[in-house]
Amino acid sequence: MIRLSPLWSSGAVLQHSSLQQLCGTAAPQQPLRISLRSEHRVYHFEANTDADGVFSVDIPALPPSGPWTLCISGAAADSIRLDDLWFGLRLVCAGQSNIGWPLRHYPEQLVDVRDKLSAASPQPMVRAYLTGAYQHPDHPADFHSAGSWQALTAEQCANWPALLCHFSQCYQPTAGATPLMLGLVDLSWPGSAIDAWTASPVAAQSHWQPGALFAARLNPWLQQPFAAMLWYQGEQDAMGQAAAGYGNKLQTWFQRCRRAAGWDFPLLLVQVAGFGKKGLPDLQHGFVKIRQAQQQFAAGTPHCVLVSAADLGAVQDIHPPLKAELARRLALQLDQLLQPEKTATPLQAQLQQVTAAVVVLRLPDGAQWPQTELITGFFADCPPTGWQAVPARSSADQQQIEIDLPPTATMLCYGMAAQPELTLYNADGLPLWPGIWPLRPE
Repeated sequence: MIRLSPLWSSGAVLQHSSLQQLCGTAAPQQPLRISLRSEHRVYHFEANTDADGVFSVDIPALPPSGPWTLCISGAAADSIRLDDLWFGLRLVCAGQSNIGWPLRHYPEQLVDVRDKLSAASPQPMVRAYLTGAYQHPDHPADFHSAGSWQALTAEQCANWPALLCHFSQCYQPTAGATPLMLGLVDLSWPGSAIDAWTASPVAAQSHWQPGALFAARLNPWLQQPFAAMLWYQGEQDAMGQAAAGYGNKLQTWFQRCRRAAGWDFPLLLVQVAGFGKKGLPDLQHGFVKIRQAQQQFAAGTPHCVLVSAADLGAVQDIHPPLKAELARRLALQLDQLLQPEKTATPLQAQLQQVTAAVVVLRLPDGAQWPQTELITGFFADCPPTGWQAVPARSSADQQQIEIDLPPTATMLCYGMAAQPELTLYNADGLPLWPGIWPLRPE
């Protein structure tokens, strides 16, 4: 019997303009005839399985198009057929449950999305590869299980990941004036630490062990072309001692992913949302440490854009409901990430000047920031009393923040609480990254 890699199935979205590798198994030492056919074009290929029944065929790079039908036939009646294949834009999405958390958990959002999809004509050009990891919360799916491609429809949207559903409504890739089929591959796994997603030479038996999710879920998709990866993970590591070493682990994870993929693919990195009590800064809080590590990684990694969700959290819910706003930010940043001629400026402030009474922070260039008389959210560490709020104001050119310092201030911070208060947003509605600045008055 002819069997294909799970990456090849009916309804799949393949990355356009990239060489594809069709892999599978059949009877040993068997000749195979392969055809790839659309309304206007047809390609024929031949292959032979080896002694173990394995075969591989290169499919040429094809422009955005679809639908296509793939047929493979071997000896006697042995054959397989895949329908409704598209060459479009594929985005690989991996991490924790904030990627895959289903839309059904947000009833009001579900009603709104269903109404929009019911009224849409034509239906949106988007599909998702879903593995059922969130179908039965009390009985998690086997992390080895293959998924299937689903179109976004009013009938199926309840089980779609809420974030990806909203993202598909914000982002529609095009080739010139023609919409492309968008393919969103959801490989996320609930409660997963970064170790499970990092390549390891030791075979794992359980989803929580080092390397398990990399081998079973992520690595197969790294072997085929895709446009970019969306990575949203860190909550699990924030809840224990692992937070302090997360920066090194994130670097190792990404290096091994790029090595496995064989190219420097673009990365859309989500900064974890706030979780915990609002209030004064807490530099030892796990979520604060994770956000710091993500910022440092993104600022020093080429072809990587950080999309902050620090201000979109919920005090008592690890799955914050503001998925639509995060999706909007992701769509905005992905568009920049996929344009090589554009360089995304990290949305972080730089310490420019310190005196005994005032500190000046330089805002990122190339974007306008609101001019307000008073900006909240800044704190200074003032021994021996500790953290206290300090007044801040924007300069006339909207490119600097001036902050009045207490006499004993030794450190300044912004957004460094478990549930941070962010008050500075650029013209696109993207927040200034949280920051911490040691003070050394002149």
